[in-house]
Amino acid sequence: MGAGEAGPSGSEQPTLFVCHGDDGGPGFHPCRRVQEALRASSIAYEKVIAAHGSPLPFLRRGSREELKRETGDKKLPALRLADGTVLTHSKAILAWIEQQV
Repeated sequence: MGAGEAGPSGSEQPTLFVCHGDDGGPGFHPCRRVQEALRASSIAYEKVIAAHGSPLPFLRRGSREELKRETGDKKLPALRLADGTVLTHSKAILAWIEQQV
């Protein structure tokens, strides 16, 4: 995919999948840390709140099957890049952000 071409979602921006805690979670929360790093690096992104409830499956409300269809995994946060590559786990996403600056 060349520069200026849209990815699978029709956007050139990456799509960040986060939990319902979003930006309001504690400072150490992976979904919040990734969003703060994207903003600090001036990387524009689309955001999808992909899960509600507890990270523990037996306490979770609803299913993460849609998240799995979108990213190939049920883990959050996940970042889908414009070329369709999906990064899961905050450490991988934060490493990608570091490479962009």
